[in-house]
Amino acid sequence: MDEMTAVRGLRSDAPEARRPDLVAGRERLLREAARGSRGRRLRTDWRLAALGAAAAITAAALVGTQVVRDGSGETRPGSSYTVEIGSARTLLNRAADTIAAGPAVTARDGQWIYEKTVESNATDDVTGPQTEEGWKKYADPALERGKAGDDHSPREQYAFLTGLPDDPRQVRAKARAFYDATDPTESRVQHEYRALGVVLSRSYPYDPEGLAKVYRALATVPGVRAAEVTDALGRDAIALYLKAKDPSAGRQEILLDPVTYLYRGFRYVAGSGEEGFGKGDVILSGVREEVAVVDREGQRP
Repeated sequence: MDEMTAVRGLRSDAPEARRPDLVAGRERLLREAARGSRGRRLRTDWRLAALGAAAAITAAALVGTQVVRDGSGETRPGSSYTVEIGSARTLLNRAADTIAAGPAVTARDGQWIYEKTVESNATDDVTGPQTEEGWKKYADPALERGKAGDDHSPREQYAFLTGLPDDPRQVRAKARAFYDATDPTESRVQHEYRALGVVLSRSYPYDPEGLAKVYRALATVPGVRAAEVTDALGRDAIALYLKAKDPSAGRQEILLDPVTYLYRGFRYVAGSGEEGFGKGDVILSGVREEVAVVDREGQRP
């Protein structure tokens, strides 16, 4: 039995997940998180962006209020959990191999990218996760003017992937230039982690070899760690995050599908300094429930 199978056995009898009262008010949370005692800026970038990798486990600590131990010493799983894996290097390199061996997803000019997302926000008043659908032009010249930041169409994202070099250091440099720094307090490592994460989250359609290079580059960023978690729909996911120097800081997570390793969604998890929340509480969570290439705006796959 491998390590991940053993970990999954800890919660094999978990009941149906019950989502807390959450609503869509993400923008307000983003603004509030940028100031005050939290000291961390949540970016909308994170909405954008094989279990054998469990061999990389360096720690297995269950955290969060829903994962507890009873008097017998057995773990009693609940509606959410976090199982720390440790360094994400081995996991990300194996993920790169998996993705590189898979098929490409392509589109042509005139087509659209359909996306269905679900988000939960613990700071708002309306009950339940919120579902949204959206369509984006694959080729949109208005977003292809060479600007950094968010101004990249799916066609431009695809071209970025196909033009990446093999050297992870060069990939990191290209990602920094593609998604330029917007926060003067952001370190180079933080910038690289954010930029590569945004590339992962927005690369659809994608070239598998190019996307694999992004994973390999992310594996070389110092301090990138992984955990096994649940997403906004209560499903298993792999969370990537950059270890913070400040233990009171919350953490921004990129969620990956645990089988395909493709982008799944994001979470923002409270640190000890989050006003009104306990350490480990999931404040903001989003999942990409469906994504596809379609022929026209308004069409669903």
